[in-house]
Amino acid sequence: MGSLLLLASLAPFRNAYLLRGLVVWMAVRMALAFGGVPEVAGPVGVVVAGVAGLAVWLDARRRAEDLFLGNLGIPGWTIAGMATPLVLLAETLVP
Repeated sequence: MGSLLLLASLAPFRNAYLLRGLVVWMAVRMALAFGGVPEVAGPVGVVVAGVAGLAVWLDARRRAEDLFLGNLGIPGWTIAGMATPLVLLAETLVP
């Protein structure tokens, strides 16, 4: 929990991961809508949030941001954890 708070105190990284998570969530929801899934609820919403966190983590690995944060003592899983709060909020607010 301490490393998640440390990452939250680094504003440029925090804001980037929150925004990237929200963008990935919108893309996944649009893909599901075009794919014929009429309503995303329950376990599908949890899977969508997990996909968003995983995609942001993979993007951070591609950009070598996880290496930089690792040198600061912040493990890689916190990137996915930082990407999900806005996703979960949007998932509860958007029907």
